[in-house]
Amino acid sequence: MLRLALVWLMIGFVIGGLMLTDRKVPGDWRLWLAPGHGHMLFVGWFLQFAIGVAYWLLPRKRTPNQPIGYAERPAYLAAAALNIGLTLRVAGEAAERSGHASDLTFVILAIAAVLQILAAAIFVTQLWPRVAARPIRSGTSSTKGAST
Repeated sequence: MLRLALVWLMIGFVIGGLMLTDRKVPGDWRLWLAPGHGHMLFVGWFLQFAIGVAYWLLPRKRTPNQPIGYAERPAYLAAAALNIGLTLRVAGEAAERSGHASDLTFVILAIAAVLQILAAAIFVTQLWPRVAARPIRSGTSSTKGAST
């Protein structure tokens, strides 16, 4: 996920740089890609990077069945769903804004939304137990020497 986030960062920066070249690259394509550009950088780069770091850093219980502390297949499915959904969203929004709105673009955007919601549900399901409150252990150094 972290590598995919870096790919979206580069794509977003390249498109953003091109969007600044009004006089050299004419056309309405900047307007068509404006929302997609925002989604590339927020969902593709920022959100995906944060979730990737959460998978990496949040406490996890490793078992012989799950040596990295979570089920890998759902995590990969979620990453794929997020990125395919984002790609469809960027393409669908650009098509809609360029005057090519149709039943097909509506279906593309609906599929994109379903994929991104699926990804979020998997992320939440996998990460939720890892942010649960842990019981306080008795006899820890923080309770020793405390005055009552």
